[in-house]
Amino acid sequence: MQAAIAKSAATVPRSAQSFETLSRQAVEARDAKHFAEALALFRKALKLKPDWADGLWEAGSIEYDQDQYKECAADFLRLAALNPDKSPPATMAGLCQYHLRDYDAALKSLLHAKEAGFQEGTELAYAGQVHLALVLIKMGSFEKALRTLIAVTRNEKQTPETMVAAGIAGLRRPWTPPEVPESERDKVYKLGLAMAAAIKGDTKDALEKFGVVVRDYPNEPNIHFRYGAFLMQVDPDRGMQEIAKVLELDPDHVPALVGLASIHLKREEPKLARKYAEKAVKLAPDDFATHIVLGRVLRESDDSPGAVREFEIAVRLAPASPEAHYNLATAYARVGRHDDAIREREEFRRLRKFTDHEQP
Repeated sequence: MQAAIAKSAATVPRSAQSFETLSRQAVEARDAKHFAEALALFRKALKLKPDWADGLWEAGSIEYDQDQYKECAADFLRLAALNPDKSPPATMAGLCQYHLRDYDAALKSLLHAKEAGFQEGTELAYAGQVHLALVLIKMGSFEKALRTLIAVTRNEKQTPETMVAAGIAGLRRPWTPPEVPESERDKVYKLGLAMAAAIKGDTKDALEKFGVVVRDYPNEPNIHFRYGAFLMQVDPDRGMQEIAKVLELDPDHVPALVGLASIHLKREEPKLARKYAEKAVKLAPDDFATHIVLGRVLRESDDSPGAVREFEIAVRLAPASPEAHYNLATAYARVGRHDDAIREREEFRRLRKFTDHEQP
């Protein structure tokens, strides 16, 4: 019997025996909080079994806690490749890449995590969504960042971190929080307070806080724009006046031009909307939002071919935008391109699953 057992043990590959030993020792060292030793053991075990999911997670987590961001990014990317339908590995990869200031890579990872589905209610999901907003801010996608912050605040919680991020996005500055110049910190803080109150739906508090920041910084166009955007929800006439002030301070303020065009469209005034929309496209031809608003103006002016042209440009510039596909579908339907309209509607529905708060 003993000989049989010995023979059976001898048939177990030596690498497998080593992996079992190393993995057990790594877990024991981790539990004892001997993290440097644990990390070394996890790495040795992973050399023998590179697709060991638990080992990649543990090694990456230790590396993250020790600010070894290059190493943890590599480990979590490997884990994300093994588990493409799970959000935590991609989220952690994105956090590591954010700390490395590799914002393109971080955006790719965090959007992957978003598509896989953030596990709402967890600290990791909250961190992932906040950092997605921060990356979008850094890359100049301020409105997308604000929509992300609104979603995470409503679904999770509001914190000083989200308030500061909202203030930076509202000012349309490509800063991370540590990069905010000292001379701009009060402005960011006060605008963040006002926007946080608006996100919470506290109209009275928001009006008070917007009043303070507008009073203290009367020549900042982006503050007037954010105040006007808020007022459009509670007092549209005042909101329109506030957004008009933006153009007095900065006649080339593209978001204000798009905003005023949209307001006039809602008021069934396409002729008034057209001058703002056309100027917005001229100033920002690579911004899909300008083409969408001009397309809507042309559609309401019975220029369906022109609307198709503008919406096709919008889709080309922003293929992941549900709004662009939705508007193109309606334009195709108007000119009798029914198969194309069906295709665009299907793409709109597919994209809307991941961006419900962005749908038109």
